[in-house]
Amino acid sequence: MDRLTRREMLKVTGAAALVGCGTAEPVDAPDGLEEDAAPDETFDASDLKFPEDVEVPTVDAGGPVDVGAPVDAGAPMDAGAPMDAGVPMDVGRDAGRDVPVAVDVRRDVPVVRDVGRDTGPPLRDAEFQDLPERPAQFPLGVMAGDAADTSLIFWTKYEGTAPLVLRVLEMDGGRIAALRFDGRVTPSGAGVVRVVVTGLRPNRLHRYAFLVAPSGTPNGRSLIGRARTAIADDSREPIVFAGTACTNQNHRPFPALVHAGSRTDLDFFIHAGDHVYTDHGSPSESIGEYRAKYAANWTSAGLRSLHRSTGMYLTWDDHEVRNNWDPESFPPARIAAARQAFFEHRATRRNPSAPDRIWRSFRWGRTAEVFILDCRSERRPSTRSNTPSRDSVYISRAQMDWLKSGLRTSPAAFKFIVNSVPIYERPGGVGSDNWIGYPSQRREILNHIANNNLRGVVWLSGDSHVGGVVRVDPSSTDAWEVLMGPGGADRRELPDVNRDRWPVYVGDRHNYTVFRADPSDRTLTVEYIDGSGSRIPGSLWSRRV
Repeated sequence: MDRLTRREMLKVTGAAALVGCGTAEPVDAPDGLEEDAAPDETFDASDLKFPEDVEVPTVDAGGPVDVGAPVDAGAPMDAGAPMDAGVPMDVGRDAGRDVPVAVDVRRDVPVVRDVGRDTGPPLRDAEFQDLPERPAQFPLGVMAGDAADTSLIFWTKYEGTAPLVLRVLEMDGGRIAALRFDGRVTPSGAGVVRVVVTGLRPNRLHRYAFLVAPSGTPNGRSLIGRARTAIADDSREPIVFAGTACTNQNHRPFPALVHAGSRTDLDFFIHAGDHVYTDHGSPSESIGEYRAKYAANWTSAGLRSLHRSTGMYLTWDDHEVRNNWDPESFPPARIAAARQAFFEHRATRRNPSAPDRIWRSFRWGRTAEVFILDCRSERRPSTRSNTPSRDSVYISRAQMDWLKSGLRTSPAAFKFIVNSVPIYERPGGVGSDNWIGYPSQRREILNHIANNNLRGVVWLSGDSHVGGVVRVDPSSTDAWEVLMGPGGADRRELPDVNRDRWPVYVGDRHNYTVFRADPSDRTLTVEYIDGSGSRIPGSLWSRRV
């Protein structure tokens, strides 16, 4: 059989996408919610079999820029620098309140495009840079996340009627290395698009956009996003990532996150919960009210910039439902609405056999495994106590057994546990909203780590509205927790801070946390960056774990 040209291949795969992307049968949801818990649309990019990379001459250096150079997070940075200097940053309608955002259109980095090896159209025709952005049709921006080594999930909210196409480009620095996916995708009844693309290559940076394509020809686009696939299973490369928690829409536009979204050196970003405060102002009760709270936050300059800048790993805490909500007594219809809104607004995969489950894990080679917990919806507050001998339920038995097994069998040097509410020892007892109020399970997981001599376990937490590095137990020298944020919430001061347990404490400003994990010597480096792009004094911490 003769080899297809790129033009013929695009026609074939495009046609396949058009006929093969029907929506699944609807799934009944409680209390009349129109929730679709069916598996997300999934496409295998490896079936496209595009030609491999070729080197071509550099084009005019005055063209648009996709900057791939690493950033020194310790040095002050321009908080307004765009993620991709060829694409002006959409700062949102509230950015003018207290953070100026400058657009730096640097002209000194050339962009090289792979023109391919066949007689079809050159890859430069796959570029979406010159298409006009349609912000009214993509009001909440774009997001990609839950990166595995060969797959990503892509997300947007679409308010148009024309057919919609997702295009994913694999990048090599500023050069388009390959067109990895280009096919029609199907919004839900609420306009949500959630697409899993498999068959990607490990440790590759991707640029993507959703394209408005009436009659099959794109004439507009969403924001342009970036996301990297995880490193290969056997890789031991260092990784750089960041995280935060607690972003109350009352603190928009989140200058610290505007800055985080301008970086190009992050492999991924973690948000540990309270991503939106659905109880801010009047508490949300219906799905429409939950969606409105998300829209208010997702249109902020900080979250729009952050969500498109790198792949995300996300969980929830209490404010996605209501402050300190009790799963045993909170109205089930409101929990269902909150959970639906959670998945509608995130690039977070749904487990095919348990679509409501939030806990999951992802591995970055032999460098790191990220365990993402759900510390809210499975707890039983009626079991809180001061007695470790009494069984308490903070997370379900299924989640606990999964976590213990995953930690024990993981080949990764670093095992990061994304834990929305801290586990370090602090006063609280039976009335505590955190692990301290559930002492049997706290003891169970910490004993499991200690008794199995599991190295490299680090807890990454939010909720407290402070940042810092703290020993999990006063007597422990090896168990550490890193509190991230707040990215934008009321700041607090903790009464029990001392330098013996807290080598780093940040309580006076909004921030995000940067992590550098080097498996060669098992060194973890942590620092906190404020809204100006500067490292917060005294926040640098480095240790072998």
